Parts: sequence; C-alpha cells; structure tokens
Amino acid sequence: MGRGDDSSMLVRRGWVSAGLCALGLFAGCPNGGQDSETATSATATATTTTGESTSSGATESTGETTTTTTTTTTTTATTSPAPMCGNGIVEGGEECDDGNQSNYDACISTCVLATCGDGIVRAGYEECDDGNLSDDDTCVGGCKVAFCGDGYVQLGKEQCDDANQSNLDGCTNQCKTHAPGCGDGIVDEGEECDDGNVESTDNCTSECKVNVCGDGHPHSVFEECDDGNQIDEDACLSDCTLNVCGDGIVNPEAEECDDANDDNGDECPETCALAFCGDGFIQLGAEKCDNGDQNADDAYNGCTTKCGTSASCGDYVVQAQFGEECDDGNQTSNDGCDSTCKKETPPECLNPIVLGEADRASSFNDGPGGVTICDKTANKWYRISDAAGTKMPTSAPSLFSCGTDAPGWLNGTYPVVDDGVVTRKVCFAWINNTCQWSQNIQVRDCGDFYAFRLPDPPDTCLRYCGAP
Repeated sequence: MGRGDDSSMLVRRGWVSAGLCALGLFAGCPNGGQDSETATSATATATTTTGESTSSGATESTGETTTTTTTTTTTTATTSPAPMCGNGIVEGGEECDDGNQSNYDACISTCVLATCGDGIVRAGYEECDDGNLSDDDTCVGGCKVAFCGDGYVQLGKEQCDDANQSNLDGCTNQCKTHAPGCGDGIVDEGEECDDGNVESTDNCTSECKVNVCGDGHPHSVFEECDDGNQIDEDACLSDCTLNVCGDGIVNPEAEECDDANDDNGDECPETCALAFCGDGFIQLGAEKCDNGDQNADDAYNGCTTKCGTSASCGDYVVQAQFGEECDDGNQTSNDGCDSTCKKETPPECLNPIVLGEADRASSFNDGPGGVTICDKTANKWYRISDAAGTKMPTSAPSLFSCGTDAPGWLNGTYPVVDDGVVTRKVCFAWINNTCQWSQNIQVRDCGDFYAFRLPDPPDTCLRYCGAP
C-alpha cells in the first residue's frame, strides 16, 4: 500500500471518529462524546516534486525527488440530542423520569409527577381519580371513594355527613338529617325502642315503649287482650288472655259462677250462670227433669214448671187420655208394652208353632191299642189351634185321650196379658194317678191366643192335650 492510501485511510478514520463522538458512541471523545467541544479531523496531503511547479504547489525536478507533507486542521461544531421522557434521566424541564411510559406509578408518561386530580388512578395509592379536586361527588379528598361518614356531603345522595356513624346526633348513619322523634327508627334518648312506625300492636308501641301485658296495647301475636291493668276479675286476665267461662275465674261483667268444668249437672253449668229450673240442665239431686222453656204442668211425658215429672209413659199408670194402651213401668220395647206405652206383640207371640191335629184334642179317645203319639217339642213356643182346640185342658183327661197313653193337662190357671210370661206345671195322667209325671212349662197370654213353651215330656208316649 502506498502513502497515498495511508492518507486516505486517515481521513476516513477521522470522519468516522467525529461522527461517533457526535452520537456519543465513541469512548475516545472528550467528555465521553456528550459535550459540544471541537472535534479535529487531520487530512494528510502528499505532494511529489519533479522539478516543476504543480497546481498543488509541489515542485518536480529531474535529478531529485522531494516529498512535502502538509497537515490541515478542520474544526466542526456538533449539537447534543433533545431530552427524551422515559429514558430514566431527568432532563430538559422534566419533573421526573422513571424509565417507563406507565401512567399508574409515581411518574406518569409525560414525566410529570402523579397527583390526585390528574384523572389517572394511581394503583396502590388512589381509590379513584375523577380529574378534579371537588369533595361533593363520588371521588373526594385524597382520591378516596365517597361514603357516608367520610365527612364530605355527596350531592344528590346525602343530606349531611358528620364523619361518624352515630344516630344520636343531627346526622344519622345513613347520612340523613335527624330530628329526634318516635317512629323514625332511631332509639333517641328517653325511648325504649323505635321500630320506625307508630303501630301499637307490635313489639314497640306508638309511645316507643316495649309492648308488655298491661300497657293497654294488645299485641297482635302474643296477647288476646290488654285492658291496661293486672286484674283477673274482668274480661281480660292478668296474663292478657280472655276471661272465658270454664277457666275457673269469675268475670263479674259476664258470669255468675265459674267452676272450671263443663259438668251441667252441678250448680254451675257450662253457661257460667247459676243453675235454675228452666235452664235446660238437670241439676242432680235437685231436679227430676228440666226441659227449659218447654216445662209445663199439663204436658204429657214432659216436665213440670217445678222440674218434676208429669204424667208419662213408664209411671205404671195407663194414661188413656194421652193415648197410652199400656204402662208396664218402663220405656222398654219388646216386653209387650213398647217405649211409648203402646201394646206390642211379644216375640213369643209372633210366630209360634201351631199344634192343630184333631187327635190332640182331649175329646179324642180311641182306647188302648189305638192311636199312640209321643211328643218331642224341644222347648219351643207353640200355640194350640184348629181341630186341636185353643189351649190345654185344666183338668185331667181320661186315660188314652189325646191320641196317647198318658195325656198332659195344665195344673193351674192361665195368665192375663199384663202378667207376661208365667211358669205353670203340666201333669200327665196314668191309670189311677192324674199326675203320674209332671213338667214345668211357660205360658203367655198373647191376647188372641195362648202361647206355650213346651219342653220334651218327661217320659215316652206322653202328649200335651188340647181343649176348646
């Protein structure tokens, strides 16, 4: 490489160095390449002399070559770069520079210090930031979210704000102005309670007193009544329950007595009025009857005005004027006289078995060796009818009468209707003994006929006889 080449390289190196210094990227520059001092660039100029003068001032001769080097110094002025926000260096009028472009830390993207009211919510330091410093909206002093009790009156939402949660001053804990009074829902001085209304049927009365039995205010749930006293002898008891008949406490305003029971046979029936003849209740030991308003001295089967029994069915007296046909001293049916004292057909008279054979009549006698029939009656009810007659004979028939060897006859008298069922003896005649055998039977006068309950005869070939 020739010298001319060396000088060109030096020029290039000077230009590059100057440029790097201007950009602050060359460490060999004065002040680190960050000031505005002069950078020097050296330019080497090579001249060849041959004995003649050239335009560059070099002389060229023929006998000897002479080289002359001339050094030229050039001074260039450079300007430092403009400040850059976000480069981490506070410069050029910046309040701060934290090396980033975030708006949510202490230094915002314009390199200005973050402040309450700049409209940017600084995380961790501000709850809100509405871009103003007004304390009557939703974001108040110190960039805090407004709330009742913060000491700032929020327009349109709060009537007052005294920076506390007390209800006992002029501003409630709902931030409403408070004028003390019963029914506002706030327990003021002198009040036992305040449920926000002036009803007296709930737990807190219209006077803001706790509702208790005896205060004159009936509680809609826990009290049946409340007459303002603790007296039991009136319509409302001391426990605020109604005084009712049967509770054992006499209410002078409505009761004559109260024995705490519902027995209508004592002196105090269920009406809690003292028992009397005509009240419709039979007082045991004092009255025989009591039909209330129906008591009458001339009533049949009723009750007199003195609560004694009048003429009635079952008193053993047949009251024909009142339609009685019979009176057996009771009001039981199926005994011949029914419960209304009308005659009735007893069961034994309803469907007795008919004994109507002609050879059963006491007048039938065909002698020994003739018809011989032996009864097997099995203790059932019978009636003698048709050709046999209507009843048994009451004297001994002759031997071999009634179609048998030993005829049976009734040794006694017949009952009347009112006698009911009676027991009689039947004798069976044989040879010289009119009562060789005997058997007890039952007889009833059925009015139109006699009914007989006949057990089996006591021996064979005996028979119950019939007679006209």
